Amino acid sequence: MKKTHKYTNLYMPLGMLYGIVFGMLTYGIALDSIGIGISLGICIGMCLGVGIGSAKDAKINKQLEEYGYTVRSISETPDGYDVIISDKHGGEKAVPVSRKALVHEKFKPGDLVYLSGSRIEQAYPAGGK
Repeated sequence: MKKTHKYTNLYMPLGMLYGIVFGMLTYGIALDSIGIGISLGICIGMCLGVGIGSAKDAKINKQLEEYGYTVRSISETPDGYDVIISDKHGGEKAVPVSRKALVHEKFKPGDLVYLSGSRIEQAYPAGGK
């Protein structure tokens, strides 16, 4: 099964951004060279971002491999929507989703999803791209 890199791709640039600020404030001032501070900060931030993102992705990939939740159908309710998901073992469950979350995640039948607490998030759209 294809692995997701959703959080690695999110946390790496965030880590680099915070690394630049951290590098300018600490190493740049201490070494009296903003360029060196920014360079060190980018490296440190990128490493931390990739590490944190990879750890989160590992949990998601483990769940995807074990259960492989797929969106079966979406039905409207007075409070939002019920998304019916099924796992690769044949079990089905209905997960309530708000209107805002449905618009943000753009769920549709066939999407590969994962459970994050009591809510679902999209790992891959239908077709796996």
